[in-house]
Amino acid sequence: MSKGKPAKERNRDHRSGDRTILEGDMVVTAVAGHYAIGQMTADGTTQESLGSRPTRAAALEEACALAGAKHQVFLYPSTGTPVHVRFVCPKVSK
Repeated sequence: MSKGKPAKERNRDHRSGDRTILEGDMVVTAVAGHYAIGQMTADGTTQESLGSRPTRAAALEEACALAGAKHQVFLYPSTGTPVHVRFVCPKVSK
């Protein structure tokens, strides 16, 4: 460390630019060869399980449909890691 400026605190729970996961947001987590879909509960630390899909694409598609316009979708690439990325759902034209 150099003298002078202190080291910046880093939030290692998510990538820079991603917001915190809020109640109602959808979470897709890779678990033992499939992808679990959950919805964040009011306590901000647990998820309500909504099922799973065999592929990441299928899980993200369903999570986007469930999230609608009011919530966001986040992906945990592997279980046990605190790192998540926000998934930007494609807009569907009607």
